[in-house]
Amino acid sequence: MYGEDDSNDAGRLRTSVSIDLGALEENYRALVGLVQARVTFLCVIKADAYGHGAVQVGRRLESLGAAYFGVATVGEGKELRKEGIRAPILILSGVMPWEQLEALIDYDLTAAVGTFDMLERVAAFRGRRPLKVHVKIDTGMGRLGFGADDLDGLARRLKALRGVEIEGVMSHFPASERRDDRGLRQVARFTESLELLKENGIEPKLVHMANSAAICNYPEAHFTMVRPGIMLYGSYPGKALQERLDLKPVMKWTSYVSFVRTFPSGTALSYGGTYVTERETRVAYVPVGYADGYPRALSNRGCVLVAGRRCRIAGTVCMDWVLIDVTGLPGVGPGEEVIVLGSEKGGTITADEIAEQAGTIPYEVLCNVSRRITRRYVS
Repeated sequence: MYGEDDSNDAGRLRTSVSIDLGALEENYRALVGLVQARVTFLCVIKADAYGHGAVQVGRRLESLGAAYFGVATVGEGKELRKEGIRAPILILSGVMPWEQLEALIDYDLTAAVGTFDMLERVAAFRGRRPLKVHVKIDTGMGRLGFGADDLDGLARRLKALRGVEIEGVMSHFPASERRDDRGLRQVARFTESLELLKENGIEPKLVHMANSAAICNYPEAHFTMVRPGIMLYGSYPGKALQERLDLKPVMKWTSYVSFVRTFPSGTALSYGGTYVTERETRVAYVPVGYADGYPRALSNRGCVLVAGRRCRIAGTVCMDWVLIDVTGLPGVGPGEEVIVLGSEKGGTITADEIAEQAGTIPYEVLCNVSRRITRRYVS
């Protein structure tokens, strides 16, 4: 359990996040509907399921038939195992040089392998059972993965491996938000790599390349497994995809007005005095700030919902507070509900909108929601 402790608090929390597992289920089923029945789903729940809670999200997805999970680190995989997740788990970032491979055996984890150094470590390991790995091919991402010049040597090395189960081969798109020649060339390079491996007797059962956007834009990249991430949580990798698939935001972030003050025209508010009132202004103080994950970049530009109406941030976002202009809502007082992220009374603020205003991406917005905020789960 993370977030502030409310075990002795009969009232509401100052700020909390509600995770709608029913919406998660709807999004999962919508994505399943885009692929053929033979295609396996690896659901990406790294970074605490993008801030939504990996254990609770994993349990729900596992109950729906998700066959595989993807995480970033061995520690994330261990946490899931300790909480009873039984589906296979792939460590997408591989195992670092200083990490012990025994953990892969102890917790039944599978590692991505994308460098010869990592491959040699795996080859030299002798455990009580073979290590399972997914070999990563770099088709244009320029990150982890064996490049085109490595493939002949890689095929020979994989063919000679003993005591290692090559369960999968994978690649990754750097920009699958749109369908274009660059993406199609990547698919072609990956297909060529698979043919070369096949010629050397290497035919893993799991072949995967398609992330969330590629599930929509590159059906030829579905292969035998796909890897949805951000779209499970109701956000879109690109605006164009909003027209392709109706997703439900899974996270709703709520706070409350703590107190209200009225200031005359010409009053500077918050750090740096970057907001100066142009008229008599009622300002509500909401106990949410950048320490909670609300972007400081939304100073003087972001909005929250109060009674379904948008209220602009007035001044600099503080560590633990935001100030909002509620002049147009004379009935607002202490205890009034504030929607930081989510929908209420016809109004909506999405992670995608917040990301656009802050000059970032919805992935970062969701991942940054602080662990000091209690998550509450609804079905």
